Amino acid sequence: MSVWSMILMSIAVLVTAVAVYAVYSAKRREDKARLAAERSEMIKNEFVAMVSHELRTPLTSIAGFASMLIEAWEDLPPEEVTEFLGIINSQSEHLSELVEDILVIPRIETGRLPLDLEDVDLSELAHRVNGFTFPPGMGKEAAVAIPGGVKVRADVRRVQQVLRNLLENAKKFGGDQILIEGAFLGDHYMVVVSDNGSGVPDDEVSRIFQQFEQIADGNTRIGSGTGLGLPIARELARAMGGDVWYERRFPMGSRFCYTLPVAPPASIVGVQSEASARDSVSAND
Repeated sequence: MSVWSMILMSIAVLVTAVAVYAVYSAKRREDKARLAAERSEMIKNEFVAMVSHELRTPLTSIAGFASMLIEAWEDLPPEEVTEFLGIINSQSEHLSELVEDILVIPRIETGRLPLDLEDVDLSELAHRVNGFTFPPGMGKEAAVAIPGGVKVRADVRRVQQVLRNLLENAKKFGGDQILIEGAFLGDHYMVVVSDNGSGVPDDEVSRIFQQFEQIADGNTRIGSGTGLGLPIARELARAMGGDVWYERRFPMGSRFCYTLPVAPPASIVGVQSEASARDSVSAND
């Protein structure tokens, strides 16, 4: 066999190998795209199913008690009327919270979430959120141990949303001892929502901040929910310059830590504002 024949044969083998690899790569890309599309469709279907279930529950309750009041409110004792109206009101608030959680997702993902930053009194806000998450007489409560006067620079509405989601998680999965406490952490303030429940299994810790995931430990941590509360809490905290993470509580239970930037002292803000005003006047002159 001549040298040229060997060269031509080598080129033919190389071309064939390149072609085979190209076909293989194209097939892999096609399979990957198909799997991604299937995964996306599955997530969409799961999300629609979960949202439908979660929205249906408060709607059914609202419709049922409203119907009872319409049909027989004149014959019902005043205390029952008050109780039914309270249930309708609480379920309406729950429905509004679910819708807010759902609507905030695309805003976060596209970076179009408006934030109205102001000095927020964390103790006052924590007591308020605790009050409507654990109303009196419901059999479960939480204690707030954040001293007064602690202020962070954040969006009060989003801070409330994060606290609500963390407390709802503790209410659903925690034990009978739920505590909201805090401590300064450098130029941030850390709020800790702890409970004495079963905690999060080690093999599921990485999943709890993923959208549509429900943490589970046997049957003890399976509950209702869209699986959006913790992911939304983390994204909102990060959008405000803080974070949310999980820690195991000793000897048992969970600790969800939530940080936000500490509000600057009023004197510093005043000095900065005065300096800015002077600079503006000088620039105009």
